[in-house]
Amino acid sequence: MNKVPMSFIIDDPAPVYSTFYVHRKNHLTDYGEPILEKFPNSFLFDFCDIVEKHNMKGKFSVVPMVANQGDIINGLGDAPMEEINEWLDTVKERIAPRFAIGPEMLTHAAAIDLETGKDLDVNEHEWSMMQTEETLTPYIKKALSLLKEAGFDAYGVTSPWRFGIDVEDEYYPSISKAVYAVTGKKNSWVFCRGLRELPDAKPWVAFEDGDRCLVSIPATTYDRCWTMLCTGDVSEKNILACADMYITEDGKGGDIIDVLESGGWPIMISHWQSMYTNGTSAGLRVIDIVGERIKKNLSDRVEWMSFGEILEKVVRDKEAFPIPKVFNV
Repeated sequence: MNKVPMSFIIDDPAPVYSTFYVHRKNHLTDYGEPILEKFPNSFLFDFCDIVEKHNMKGKFSVVPMVANQGDIINGLGDAPMEEINEWLDTVKERIAPRFAIGPEMLTHAAAIDLETGKDLDVNEHEWSMMQTEETLTPYIKKALSLLKEAGFDAYGVTSPWRFGIDVEDEYYPSISKAVYAVTGKKNSWVFCRGLRELPDAKPWVAFEDGDRCLVSIPATTYDRCWTMLCTGDVSEKNILACADMYITEDGKGGDIIDVLESGGWPIMISHWQSMYTNGTSAGLRVIDIVGERIKKNLSDRVEWMSFGEILEKVVRDKEAFPIPKVFNV
């Protein structure tokens, strides 16, 4: 029996600083609690322990210039460089062997002027909608170059919010060009879409130019940990309820099973801040439970793959992975 590829998307990680804190202008949760601005490296260590225990694989973002407070090479805000380097070294040593690493563009906040380094008056999502291949390419190259300088083999990108999604004809070629220019790699990946309601959802060939190929890999579940971040309910009962939404204890229900039964690929998603759950790590507890349930119930049906492995699989048989019909209308 051929196993179905399965993967895990982690959005918004960066050394020390929280993108969620930056996005909430009042720095408060929906229930009025102050949002923590920083993550301790111990949280990254705990995450590594869990994905290693369950052999999880997927995609892990590194935001290279969080909120334009500096960058991962020269320093971020008031964070000690030793702490930044410890975070980066841990990702290289423990995450990169099983997760494809890529930038979630530059700041995941305000777009920046590449010439001056100053914030523009729009966020990266809004800025991207007004751009062309000519302007998107150097922006993406900057993000990839920072990761390369930090020691990462980054040949794919994640869209912050819906970056580029309304200008895909400009966005996709710019990714392919930027990856080739920075890394010399002809094949690349992008995560910019969630296809949670589309039956038979799986990756597709989004762009080709000669021998260069870009594969779009979608999320096919919701981030079920996010509800705890919004409500503050981190009780054991709610942790188990969130885990059930990914996969029930008996392995017969939940998002993952729904995707499998529809013939799609289960590609989970969560966010750094939703797993941290404002300092409680309740979301990470959910992921630990889900990992155990997948191992118990689906070990004969699914195979964990990184985005790099998924990319290789799709490129080997491109015709089997066309653009979903919903985009061809």
